[in-house]
Amino acid sequence: MEIVYDEKHWKILKKLREKAGKLMRVLVARGLNPIVYGSVARGDVDEESDVDIFVPYPVSSAMIELYLSEAGIKPSRRVLVQATPSYVPKAYLVIDDYTSVSFPLSKMREEELGFYTLAGRLSLEELEKNIRVPGINKELNLIVPTEKGHLEIPVEGRIEEAAKILKIDPKILRNRFRVLRRRKEAGKTGVYRELEVPLEKTFEQILEEIADRDPALRRRLRTVG
Repeated sequence: MEIVYDEKHWKILKKLREKAGKLMRVLVARGLNPIVYGSVARGDVDEESDVDIFVPYPVSSAMIELYLSEAGIKPSRRVLVQATPSYVPKAYLVIDDYTSVSFPLSKMREEELGFYTLAGRLSLEELEKNIRVPGINKELNLIVPTEKGHLEIPVEGRIEEAAKILKIDPKILRNRFRVLRRRKEAGKTGVYRELEVPLEKTFEQILEEIADRDPALRRRLRTVG
């Protein structure tokens, strides 16, 4: 099924991409390589869409906060999130209700990085070229950008077709789709760990405190691959 965007949709997409670009340029100017992922990368946005900026490798939380502060950007919340006991903990700097900058607090596994590819991801250079990429949305439909809007294809039962469009091995997509489906269900009850980080502490300090009393987290921080 093809969804044709109206003028309002294109305006919302442009506004969200400009917002993403502003944040990404702050980080790129400091030598980082952030991505924007999800609906802003794919194009299937609405007025409630988030602008999710992600640095796909561990960085100093204090330095990122300093870079944003120097650009006049102050997070409203600082949240440490861990989706499941086996997944990497991440730092979220929540700029507003619809905007965040996040990064992992430990090296990520390939399968964890793969979720951003499945969702659709763009570098700043790609964003500025007005590129849109295919990806899977929260309803587990494959969004394929077209000149007028996008095609919407249910992934269930069409793994081979979706894998070809996403340019990944069908076996990998099949495995990741199962995880995404479980995550969609788990999302109804929240994430495994979500902690507000007080201003007087860094994310790394909080992570160290948690790891001291959580053997499973210590194992995750030691193990990658």
